[in-house]
Amino acid sequence: MFSLFILAVFAAAIAGLAVKFLLDRIQSERNITWKEYAIGMMVITLLLAPSVTFLGWKVAKSNNLSFNEYWNGWEKSVAWEVVPCSRDGPCVHVYDCDPYVHIHTRTHTDSDGKTQTENYTETHYHSCPYTSEEWNFGIDTTLGFYSVASHLLPENSQFHRWRASETVPRWVISRAGAGFPEFWTAAKARIDSGKPGPVTKRMTYDNYLLSSDQTILKEYSDTIKEFLSANLLPQVQSGIHNFYYANKVYFVGYAPKDVNAWQRSVMYINGALGAELQGDLHLVITKNQTISRNPDAYILALKAYWSDKKVFGDNTVSKNTIIVVVGTEDGEHVSWSRAITGMPMGNEHMLVALRNELKGLSLMPDLLVGDVRGEFYTEIKEEGRSEKLKVRGVHDGGKIERIFWGLDNPQTKFKRVSMKEFSYLDGEIELKGSQKFWIAFVTFIVCMPVWVALIAIGERSWRKKSAG
Repeated sequence: MFSLFILAVFAAAIAGLAVKFLLDRIQSERNITWKEYAIGMMVITLLLAPSVTFLGWKVAKSNNLSFNEYWNGWEKSVAWEVVPCSRDGPCVHVYDCDPYVHIHTRTHTDSDGKTQTENYTETHYHSCPYTSEEWNFGIDTTLGFYSVASHLLPENSQFHRWRASETVPRWVISRAGAGFPEFWTAAKARIDSGKPGPVTKRMTYDNYLLSSDQTILKEYSDTIKEFLSANLLPQVQSGIHNFYYANKVYFVGYAPKDVNAWQRSVMYINGALGAELQGDLHLVITKNQTISRNPDAYILALKAYWSDKKVFGDNTVSKNTIIVVVGTEDGEHVSWSRAITGMPMGNEHMLVALRNELKGLSLMPDLLVGDVRGEFYTEIKEEGRSEKLKVRGVHDGGKIERIFWGLDNPQTKFKRVSMKEFSYLDGEIELKGSQKFWIAFVTFIVCMPVWVALIAIGERSWRKKSAG
């Protein structure tokens, strides 16, 4: 940072000198005296340059630290808002109606210089809604509120005309949508039955491990190219679909009978895992001899590949991730398994259990992963006897699920390792060359108004005397 400060101050000083000598050379009325130049350099050196350089450095460093991760939780409630419509009111789907005349006055000057005033009329229209009401739908979750649809027309829109004489055109109904959204209806059914569904969301966090270019804790594998060339390393998931779903099961050489069953099972276990233990499962199921010959090399290559910010940028595998790779030879049973987390240490008992206790299990989502579901419960606080409706996961015996929560052995329970333990790596974070250039450039530009201000107030002494 100090070198950028010196560079910016030096550039500003050279620019100031260039301006001064140019004004002197052309004998301009405006000038910068040596006293004024010294004052300007003091303002630049003591105030502007250090402030802008420090701020730019902090912003750039923060950007380098920031990465994306999945947070997981549960649906809580649904919202259905009925918006009453009125003329010129809050509704969106409207048409021009009830014309009225507005009288305007305009003035112009003719060729003789005489000013003339005349009145003219202009027709305006009110906005009339097609229906008497419009509907908004949303879903509240443990991760925030999601707007599912807004300003939909009501069901049986023709029976909700704002004016009985004005039919709602088919194209308006088609464009606006009408009735209850399918996604919202399904969520309402789950919530009404007391079994809320899972939710996932992309959030930002600071990762010192990925930001540091020097730490020995960075992931490395010399087999990445080999597995990549054989198309055996899938892209790490970073997207969201259907408002708050993400597919975190990957298939390499294996075609399941029901892909959605696997995705749904992992979504549900992640709902509980994120809400209760702050974890995020990514499951890879593979049927490939190259991988099966060296599963340890494969999972190390997979994590190193997913951790490469040159490939995935801010969407590298996050600190709260648990990667489980399951291999099968017959497509029906687990032949081997390996696991690793997004952190370089911690949860050793869990990883050993995931390696040793999955072999031989039937390759079925509910048996391997689990059949976790959400349920509502009321939290009662003694102070004032306040009650709060919350959501928790109900466990139903899947092997991975039992290991994560330590249901058979408390030592295997997942424990999130805090990134604060690696904050000492903050000093290893280096800015990119382009970031350094822009910090120096912006600092230089911010300093330039100092010379502009001195030029504006400066005036040659001989000009002052001649004026006197």
